[in-house]
Amino acid sequence: MPSTASKGRVVAVCSSPKGGVPKQAQRHIVVGPQGVEGDWHAGPVNKHKKSGEPEPNWRQLTVVGIESLEAMNAALGTHLGPGDLSENVLLSGHGDLSELVEGDRIRLGAQVVLKVSKQNRPCSTLDVYDVRLVKELLGRRGVACVVEATGVVKPGDVSEVVRAG
Repeated sequence: MPSTASKGRVVAVCSSPKGGVPKQAQRHIVVGPQGVEGDWHAGPVNKHKKSGEPEPNWRQLTVVGIESLEAMNAALGTHLGPGDLSENVLLSGHGDLSELVEGDRIRLGAQVVLKVSKQNRPCSTLDVYDVRLVKELLGRRGVACVVEATGVVKPGDVSEVVRAG
């Protein structure tokens, strides 16, 4: 079955040296082999796993569709913006990303390629904004990704979602 693709744009790029929310909007981010340079989520090991043996980091970057953010704001009367959902990349033109599955790819700008590892579940960290957010974002908080190709990403760059099919 051939792959299918959709094109869109990078709305914002965000990072934070600390966990939690929000991440701060940046003029650009440098995507290294293990995630956004200087971002808390980057690295070889999953920092969210609290017990047992360490596991590889399947969440080097988080990507969210602005359509999901806007729908949530409209439904709840909130006014959250770029970085507030702890995303590294906010995209437009691809919907809420809920149909993406492991193995799909997201191309950002001329260089960066991300491989989707899983859907990103909303967590209680978002309760600082509104306790209704977790329920509202179930199934549409974007995707967790690992890096396949490194480079620089900035707002306005073309994005392309390539479905593995």
